[in-house]
Amino acid sequence: MSDTIVDFDAIITRYATFTFDDSTPLLDAGLESLALLRLAVDVAGDDDAEIDATRLVDLHTVADLKHWLADLAATGQDGAV
Repeated sequence: MSDTIVDFDAIITRYATFTFDDSTPLLDAGLESLALLRLAVDVAGDDDAEIDATRLVDLHTVADLKHWLADLAATGQDGAV
């Protein structure tokens, strides 16, 4: 599964209420905490996955979110979630 490329833009678009690019602040994209948690659950792919929601306070832009989601996806693929 490590060869799988995740299209984070497509996933984020399902939850964003405004257009965005990597430099867009999360709130300007319409992404609030509940939407971010739902995104994390989608990326983790396991309803029982542990998601470190404390990292949400460090996320300011869409690029930050993508990095966090990439880390989450990688952890989930290793089965270490």
